[in-house]
Amino acid sequence: MKKSREIAFLGIICALSVVFLLFGSIVGVLDITMAVAASVLLFIANEELGKKSLMVYFATVVISMFFVTFGSVLPSVEYAIFAIYPLLKPLIEKTPKAVSYLLKATYAVLASCGTVLVMFFFLPPLGEKYMFLVYLALFIVVIVLFDLMLLRFKRYYQFKLRHQLKIDKFFK
Repeated sequence: MKKSREIAFLGIICALSVVFLLFGSIVGVLDITMAVAASVLLFIANEELGKKSLMVYFATVVISMFFVTFGSVLPSVEYAIFAIYPLLKPLIEKTPKAVSYLLKATYAVLASCGTVLVMFFFLPPLGEKYMFLVYLALFIVVIVLFDLMLLRFKRYYQFKLRHQLKIDKFFK
């Protein structure tokens, strides 16, 4: 009975993530917002079921790649970049503080470069050449804010939201 509940929970998380990404694909302004919202759902799955949430990540990426016919594939690629962080964050935080900060900074730079490259290939020209540096700096700020948001959301989820949504009773 417990396995079926876990599969149902992971299926719901995957379906909601795909719906968020589809909405971000249709409404182009919300592409990054919906990718971050879907990665927060993946964070919830990771909090509840640990490494099993990796399958939700891969399933969501594969299913959301079919959005090319509806809109843009940009939210799916952004999800692939941003959503890996909630899965890596617990592993990064187990390392010493200096190494942790170094790993987070490396992720921020690499993910920002990846997002700027995705924007370069999937969007019309971004303007002047220096705009790449501006976008790179902005995405680094977004990732730092995303890390802080995950830290605050983890506390809120564990102490309040998990009980309000009755997830704690669902897995008993």
